[in-house]
Amino acid sequence: MERNLPATRPDLETDAAERPPLERRQPLSVAFLPLALVTFVILALIIAAWTFLAAAT
Repeated sequence: MERNLPATRPDLETDAAERPPLERRQPLSVAFLPLALVTFVILALIIAAWTFLAAAT
């Protein structure tokens, strides 16, 4: 009984070695979520402190 193995290409290894590695590309929109969360937390703390200090006087 013959094994059902995938075909191999000997020239595939040389092509991959000659190609330069691909540069990593990350969408700019990925950075907006952490930036928005940090901004929200800072603004919430400022507003809470302002409210607390305004009520104290």
